[in-house]
Amino acid sequence: MKTLAFAAPGAMGAAVAAVLTQHGARVISPLSQRSADSQQRAQAAHIIDASEAALCDADIIFSILPPEFALSWAQQMAPHLQAATRKPLYVDCNAISPETLQQVAAVIEATGTPFVDGAIIGLPPGEQNPGGPRFWFSGPHASQLADLSELGLRVRIMQAENGAASALKMSYAGINKGIILLVSAMLINASRVGAAQALHEEMAESQPQILKRMKKAAPDMLPKAWRWAAEMDEIATLNQGELATDRLYQALGEVCRQLAADRKGDQQLSALLAAFFQPDADNARVD
Repeated sequence: MKTLAFAAPGAMGAAVAAVLTQHGARVISPLSQRSADSQQRAQAAHIIDASEAALCDADIIFSILPPEFALSWAQQMAPHLQAATRKPLYVDCNAISPETLQQVAAVIEATGTPFVDGAIIGLPPGEQNPGGPRFWFSGPHASQLADLSELGLRVRIMQAENGAASALKMSYAGINKGIILLVSAMLINASRVGAAQALHEEMAESQPQILKRMKKAAPDMLPKAWRWAAEMDEIATLNQGELATDRLYQALGEVCRQLAADRKGDQQLSALLAAFFQPDADNARVD
């Protein structure tokens, strides 16, 4: 039986772990210091509690964390990996730029541990995404992960070096999440000056697909805005020096922080965005 270790049972990690355990894998993760929600997710996914040192006994370690923790967790694991007689395969699946990825790789490879660059694209496995996300892997050890397809994962092996999978993830997120944030900002701005009904009517006529997508994507984005902020910062690093897109994604990161702060405060921005998609707005007409 293959043993797979996860840095944490977050929403994505726990959902992926559930698929793996359903296909016969043994999944371990440090659980003792986790929140009640994380504990509940871990139990549902049949994840076994293990110390960080014990993670090194796994065949593969997956780091699936908020991007700002990718490097610090690698540094935290380094002494355990250094001491391990048999090295696991360390797979970084975080939403980080190739530059940050190389920093993580340097920390892990210095311990003699083989490293793989990974990218997860798509929603966690579940009702909204029964097929699960795509797992893209690059680097000299990426081919060792091909057999994860036998454990229920949708695996894609890139014939490219470490950094390529991270660049793919950043590029895709820059398009997908960038559009959601940009459109959300414009919907809020229009709503603040009394143009919401007119904009809704115009989009229903000329951009119906965007309107349909945003009706679901905008509310889904709001509770994740705090996490998207760091991801926008990483995308800005990817684009640094190329055109002016680094400044664009820095600004979108700030939009994320404003939306996250709004949810903890008076929720005025969240209310404007929600009101734009109210059912009565669907039939709004402007004389």
